[in-house]
Amino acid sequence: MKICRYQESAEGPVKVGLVRDGMVHDVTAVTDSLPSVRWPYPPGDQLITHLDELRPAMEELADKATPVPVDKVLLKNPVANPGKFVCGAGNHKVVLGAGGHPRRLGFLFKMTNAAAGASDGVILRWPERVTFHEAEIAIVIGKQGTEIPASEALDYVAGYAIGLDMTQQGPEFPSFGKSFDTFGVMGPWLTTRDEIADPNNLSYRLTVNGEDKTIDTTANLVLGIEDLVEHAASVMTLHPGDVIFSGTPPMSVGPVVPGDVMYVEMDGLGEMTVNVTGGPGRKTPLDGMEPEEPAN
Repeated sequence: MKICRYQESAEGPVKVGLVRDGMVHDVTAVTDSLPSVRWPYPPGDQLITHLDELRPAMEELADKATPVPVDKVLLKNPVANPGKFVCGAGNHKVVLGAGGHPRRLGFLFKMTNAAAGASDGVILRWPERVTFHEAEIAIVIGKQGTEIPASEALDYVAGYAIGLDMTQQGPEFPSFGKSFDTFGVMGPWLTTRDEIADPNNLSYRLTVNGEDKTIDTTANLVLGIEDLVEHAASVMTLHPGDVIFSGTPPMSVGPVVPGDVMYVEMDGLGEMTVNVTGGPGRKTPLDGMEPEEPAN
């Protein structure tokens, strides 16, 4: 099952759809079956929490819907309410070869305000700074758990999406540079776990303005999907809708500037095009600080 969140126009409501053969089928009515919640709200994304029980109704609604071509809609982040973004650090065999190990490095984190879909694009609020693209697989957690052994980890995964973990460079703490609005792009949709036979062997490619920047495979991760879930769950409770970004090879990280167009594709998970635009530049005062070097 491929589950998307989309708009038919920029002013229209965000809907839930199933993607079949390049067509989007509206299944938004299934959200009427979600339980009513009130404060204190339960952790996690409620659609993903109840996804298994809702799937038959979603299929029935899709069968009756009038399909719309996927290239005619605006794709949003497929996870409406991610609880946290956990970002793999140094999780690639070339880093391991240089003496690092992701279990020693731990994780980086991205605030959930960064969540964006392909149609939102990436907005560089501080275009005077260098911002890097990082293409990787995004693992979406499907049920609550902690201290999850790798042997059981996939039971806690709802599915996967392509992730763009955008990271602004600078002297601030690394998670600051990951947390600007639109710096956590996911899409084009959520592909449920049952559709991906081996998430640890998916080829992917990222281009900027048509030029190859990343050509790799998830087989080159040091910590694969199961180990990433185990590693994260060893220090924190995971909830439905939480997202783990896997990490990417450092030689594939590169800068983008306003006007660039990123394209990324991954086996089994689809493809998406993401436009880069620019903001007004830093507005907060820097009294007593040395002037920043302009970006090249």
